[in-house]
Amino acid sequence: MLSDREHAITLSAAKTKVAANTLAERYSINGHRVILYAGTFEPYQGLDLLVHAAKEIIPAYKNVRFLCVGGDKIQIGKIKSLAGQYGVSEYFVFPGTVTPEAVQSFFKIASILISPRISGTNTPLKIYSYLRSGLPIVATRIVSHTQVLNEDVALLVDPHPVSVGRGILRLLTDEGLGKRLAENALRLAENDYSADAYYRKMAEVLSFLSAKRNS
Repeated sequence: MLSDREHAITLSAAKTKVAANTLAERYSINGHRVILYAGTFEPYQGLDLLVHAAKEIIPAYKNVRFLCVGGDKIQIGKIKSLAGQYGVSEYFVFPGTVTPEAVQSFFKIASILISPRISGTNTPLKIYSYLRSGLPIVATRIVSHTQVLNEDVALLVDPHPVSVGRGILRLLTDEGLGKRLAENALRLAENDYSADAYYRKMAEVLSFLSAKRNS
C-alpha cells in the first residue's frame, strides 16, 4: 500500500502527464522533437540567437519545434517577427507566460532544454529546474551558466548561432550523449542543490562558525 506521500506524488505525476498530453495536442507538436526554452524574454536571454540558430538546424532536422515559454505580448511579437524574417516561424511556438507548475508539464513534452543567454553573471533560476528535469541541456558557455554547469552535465556552446545550432543538432542525433548528460545533471541537482544539500551545507557553515568562535 502506498503511503500518503507516495500517493500524492503518484497523483501529481499522473496529472502532469495528462496536462503534457493536452499541451502537445494544443500546440500541434505531437510526434515532434521539442526544444524548450522557459524564462523571461529579455534581450540578454538570447532568444534572437536561438531563432538564428534554427536556420542551422531545420535543413538537417525538420521534425523539430522550438517551444519558447514566457514573455509578454510585445516581446513575443518581436521574436515572432524575427522568426518570420528568417523563414522559421512555423517551427516556433509561443505559449506566453505560465505558472511554475505548468512549466513541469512542458518539460514532459520536451526533448532538449536550451538556455541561449548571451550575457550576465548571475545563474538563471531556470537552470536549477533544468537540472532536475531529466532532460539534456544546451547552454551557452558564459559565466552565468558555468558557475553551475560544466561539460559533464550540459552541452556548453559558444554564444553564436552556428555553435548553438550545432549543439542542438548533436543532442538531437546522439541520444546516448543526451541521456548521459541528463543523468549527470540530475545527480548534481540532488547532491548539490536539493533541500537536503542546502541543510547539509548550512550545518557545515554553522559548525565551522561555532568551532571558530570556541577556538
